[in-house]
Amino acid sequence: MKRLFFALILFAHSSFVFSYDFGVLSYQQAEADNSMFSYACAFIPWYSHNAGSGLQVYASGRFIYSYDNSDADNVHPAFLPEILRFSAAYRASNRFYVEAGRIGYSDPLGMTAAGLFDGARVETALGKGSLSAGAFYTGLLYKETAMIVMNGADIASYLKPWDYGSFENYFASKRFLASLRYDMLLLEYHLLSFESLAQFDLNGADETLHSQYGSAMIELFPMGKTGFAFGAVVQMMENSEGDFNMGLGALARFRMDAPGPLNDGFNITAKFGSGNWSDTFTAFTPVCSPAQGILFPGNISGLAVFSADYMVRLNRALFAETAFLYFTRSYNETLAKGNFYGGEFQASVQWQPLEDVRLTAAGAAFFPGIGNAYPDGSDIMWKIRAGLAISF
Repeated sequence: MKRLFFALILFAHSSFVFSYDFGVLSYQQAEADNSMFSYACAFIPWYSHNAGSGLQVYASGRFIYSYDNSDADNVHPAFLPEILRFSAAYRASNRFYVEAGRIGYSDPLGMTAAGLFDGARVETALGKGSLSAGAFYTGLLYKETAMIVMNGADIASYLKPWDYGSFENYFASKRFLASLRYDMLLLEYHLLSFESLAQFDLNGADETLHSQYGSAMIELFPMGKTGFAFGAVVQMMENSEGDFNMGLGALARFRMDAPGPLNDGFNITAKFGSGNWSDTFTAFTPVCSPAQGILFPGNISGLAVFSADYMVRLNRALFAETAFLYFTRSYNETLAKGNFYGGEFQASVQWQPLEDVRLTAAGAAFFPGIGNAYPDGSDIMWKIRAGLAISF
């Protein structure tokens, strides 16, 4: 998890009556897996300013110094800066909201694009819901955080190591996103969301990919402690060769707060991304492509993921979570040994003895032997991690 860090955060705003806050989060993390050991020390400065009259400013960044004992050549720089959230937001009563800068965005399913993006978003309340629109640019994000690898040109650029001392090969693929979303309350408890998202390739490479996404999501809460969610996304793609393709994604989730004295609950989730089914229906290609497991490297393209996780807060200071995920290919690959990749078990514990101190311990193990896609006798992959966070 060498996820980089540094940022400057200086933001001046003149006002006679205002409130502001600032601080630094220090985080140290040690990690070991089958082949290497790594250590990272990170600092995350942040600044918050409430100017009154609905105007708020927030800025944060991070920098990290990291070390690992791998034999790879400059895969991860020892020191790396990154600007995180850097935004100004204005809310007029409860009916209008606008935010600009480096801000958070996610599609309704969280499968197409999610994270921080540079741009602006505006939202207005309607009679029984809200309408929002956004415009974002990805070319100034750090590539390992953004994880935008939509075609071969993106992959080639992503694999080039960043040379510390210059920002060559630092930035993510240059793409422009435009979204329009409508959220509607149903019977005061349930939520129905529709969104259209368009993505335009601005890299100027010979190989280009433009895409459009239509998403729908419904969240139902028939009982206070139980919830269901169902959603689907249809993708249309056009590349530089004039080919037109379609892809599909889907999600289903069941959530329940468990009865009893413990503050606990569990989720059961199924996610699906289409694979290469035909010349027209091909692999679902999201804008952002994070790995679907801690150890399993695949993204949602051409993948089906089934997961069950359990969360419990044992007391005010102690929180634990476990999860099991199973990964399968969502299409038939002629030359593949099988379509079942295997399962991954994850567990983590967080202990916060003081308000400004938090310790974490986590581990994961991937078992290819409970699938048939990997060669017989493949070793179990494992990873353990320990961290200490202190806020100043």
